[in-house]
Amino acid sequence: MKRKITALAVLTLIPTLLLCASCSSPAEPGGEAAGQGSAEPIVLKFSDVNGEQSPAGVFCLTFKELVEERTEGRVIVENYFGGTLTANNIEGTQTGIADLSQHDVSEVTDLCPALSVLEAPYLFDSEEDLFKVTHPDSPIMDRLNEELAGSGVRLVATYSWGNQNLLTTNQPVYSEEDLQGLKIRVIPSKIFMETMSAMGATPTPMGWGEVITSLVTNMIDGTGMPFSNIVDTGLHEIEHYCIMTGHNPTLSGVFINEASWAKLSEEDQQILEQAGVDARQAVYESFAESEDEMRAEIEAQGMTIIDADELSFDTERIRDEVGAKFQDDWGDIFQEIMDYLEEN
Repeated sequence: MKRKITALAVLTLIPTLLLCASCSSPAEPGGEAAGQGSAEPIVLKFSDVNGEQSPAGVFCLTFKELVEERTEGRVIVENYFGGTLTANNIEGTQTGIADLSQHDVSEVTDLCPALSVLEAPYLFDSEEDLFKVTHPDSPIMDRLNEELAGSGVRLVATYSWGNQNLLTTNQPVYSEEDLQGLKIRVIPSKIFMETMSAMGATPTPMGWGEVITSLVTNMIDGTGMPFSNIVDTGLHEIEHYCIMTGHNPTLSGVFINEASWAKLSEEDQQILEQAGVDARQAVYESFAESEDEMRAEIEAQGMTIIDADELSFDTERIRDEVGAKFQDDWGDIFQEIMDYLEEN
């Protein structure tokens, strides 16, 4: 379940983004393609299982506005929320029912195991590092799209929901030792399970629908959760501690059907990529602006927040231990990311 934010708050940023775009020189077109120099625009159907008022929905709306403005109507984006176009977004995009779709990266690692590297624990020191690696101009994005070759889709944009933190019911946590014996709910994904195990807890994969009951009945001792989602889920009324471990990024990817991508001119392809960057930034800024308000609301309910500077987790050990277990999935991409961040 993901935090709802007001679409208007983010969409008010769009005129500024459009003005900035108008100040830069357009990319050189890659030759005439369908819709380039034609009266008929290219229509891209964008499928999303989330609601229009969710951060995912706001991303889609911002992306649509930017693409249509910057292509001067050559490309039209039609948003379909709540799974109304296709129930399984990635399969629908692979087959062309949808042209674009958005998913948590953890949901599509069966399609491309290498994508899970983007949610590796403690690989990124900041959101800025994550954004740098997933920028369209990054060589890492090129590598990931090479891994996706033949799947029928390519990764055109990403954005973050924030890092996973620990929420516990009765136990304050400061180190790996404090997590020993605790059953912590994780997203049913190999990367999240291995991370929690390396941190010292017993990972308990579980869908969201089971979490509240499992906490109330003490079947689990806590759960992973981005800070931005705590209030909307109501977990601050059940759990007593929020430990700001920031262990895994929680990332969404926007995928485009390869045939739909090929219809676009090189200029319009670059516009789509930059629109993804700017829509991501708009949502990130909206989260940042509301963080103090969320923190005050959480603490008012009696939840204790244990900040990162109070913790003594061996983050490098956790990162490397989990990385070693994903060698077959990631190959040298894990090391390439570390080298790229060190150099940039």
